[in-house]
Amino acid sequence: MQINRSTIFTILITLIVGVLIGAIFLGGSGVGSPTLDSHEGEGHELTQNEAGLWTCSMHPQVRQSEAGACPFCGMDLIPVVTSDDGDPTVLKMSNSAMQLANIQTSVITEGALNGIIELNGKVRADERRINTQTTHFAGRIERLYKDYEGQVVRKGDKLASLHSPELIAAQEELIEAKKLQKTNPVLLEAARKKLKYWKLTDAQIDAIEQASEPMHNFDILADYDGVITKKMVNTGNHLHEGGALMEITDLSSVWVIFEVYERDLAKVKLGDKIMFKARSLREEMEATISFIYPDVNPQTRVVEVRADVRNGNRQLKPDMFVDAELNVSSNQSLLVPKSAVLWTGKRSVVYLQDSEDLSFSMREIVLGEAMGDYYAVESGLNVGDEVVTNGAFTLDAEAQLQGKISMMSPTKGGANAVGPENPFSEVELPDFQDFREEVAPAFQEQLSELSSAYVQLKDQMVEGEGSKIRKAGVLTKNALEKVDMTLAKGAAHVHWMEVLKPMEESLALITTSGDRDLQRLQFINLSKALINAVQSFGTSLESPLYIQFCPMANNDKGATWISTSEEIINPYFGDVMLNCGNVEDIIMNEQ
Repeated sequence: MQINRSTIFTILITLIVGVLIGAIFLGGSGVGSPTLDSHEGEGHELTQNEAGLWTCSMHPQVRQSEAGACPFCGMDLIPVVTSDDGDPTVLKMSNSAMQLANIQTSVITEGALNGIIELNGKVRADERRINTQTTHFAGRIERLYKDYEGQVVRKGDKLASLHSPELIAAQEELIEAKKLQKTNPVLLEAARKKLKYWKLTDAQIDAIEQASEPMHNFDILADYDGVITKKMVNTGNHLHEGGALMEITDLSSVWVIFEVYERDLAKVKLGDKIMFKARSLREEMEATISFIYPDVNPQTRVVEVRADVRNGNRQLKPDMFVDAELNVSSNQSLLVPKSAVLWTGKRSVVYLQDSEDLSFSMREIVLGEAMGDYYAVESGLNVGDEVVTNGAFTLDAEAQLQGKISMMSPTKGGANAVGPENPFSEVELPDFQDFREEVAPAFQEQLSELSSAYVQLKDQMVEGEGSKIRKAGVLTKNALEKVDMTLAKGAAHVHWMEVLKPMEESLALITTSGDRDLQRLQFINLSKALINAVQSFGTSLESPLYIQFCPMANNDKGATWISTSEEIINPYFGDVMLNCGNVEDIIMNEQ
């Protein structure tokens, strides 16, 4: 086929014009080589191959050309920025990058930790004011004047009428002794003392002396003020000397018992003021902690503390529920906002900003107690240091992307890799934190399903057949994949990601191996991470979860697992040491 010259000339002219127009609109840039502002003077330069890309701080493998949500966890994507600075400890960012990452900082100051501990409690009768009304002579109850529980009793009130042959005989002795008073006064005094021993009043004894005939029915008078809290007899009952009639409780002063979780016990002291309100009353009351019980409830892991409360108007009634707030504070110390702290294993780190050159560096710190929105700092920070309180995780993700020192890579190039020479390494996890109020109920329900699947896997670990362990592991893995991480936000999401990774890695090996010993080794990390998760996020399970511990597992380093039964059935040794271990903790659903 022949093409005439005029056609070729037309095509060439068209191509030349197209190139010229493209050059005009693209500003002279080569195709595939977009130019970006270098932010000179700001200490940061974007590299060409990363320009315009967006990634996820939790899933750095994500690369997208536009802003949006991470396809894995739903978090907002952040711009990919790399630095040309060779210092592995310093991360530099431009003003625009900081704005996109929403970086916020706070200056470290010194002060006292102040916080509020919310407590549940219950009203109880003061045990020192519970009295048992008894008869002091044997007899048959002819009549009860106070015959139901809840009746108010005043000291001296008639409680019951008794017919007592012994008392009739004693009255006759007194009447005869009265007649012989002049010749034998000692006999009269002895007859009176006998009746006083039986708790008769002087007025009653005088009445007997004046009568010519003994009283066949005698009234029992109340020895105490209070309310009948337990009725122990009925009309017609025969009582021995000292027999109990009823329990009378003085409710003019009551105990309010508050439940303090083990982790908060160090913050509570005798003499602390506590504000509380009964759920059925509007009035808020103040009390003082007067006693801290010496034992921990093994089921709920709480310690009871007591306050003595005056109850003159009888508004507080035994077994009423109360809600309380205890204001607590600590000694002066350096304070760092909780939002500034990143956790990796047992290490806690923060990012510090150098405001002069807009650079950031990671620093490991040692924390003391936590209260409210702050931690006390034991070491690692000084007054005036400027720490990142919002966007720290974004900075750490960027440091990882750039190959710099980060939370997960404390030395350049990574750390503590597990390879063929070290097939198992026990995972380090952050301390559990209470995120139960920060996650959706659906998240806790999904954790419940995961826990149930895990328990089935644990049972197969006990049996010790590799193929069955693998099948149970697949079910557990499926339950883990159904946990929707988008239901946990902010710090809760970060914490979930830290415990998720070791669970995924352990289950990957459990479900691909038929080696029972290897599977049991991986079960150590799976258990450790799941325990952290259920402690941090809670579950919707109604029954408790028992955290059990075997000191001989993991080459005598010890290992834990979760069980729905208090009985020890060891998954790490099976029949060899089936009952080796003990209950270390109990996780109760507090919803």
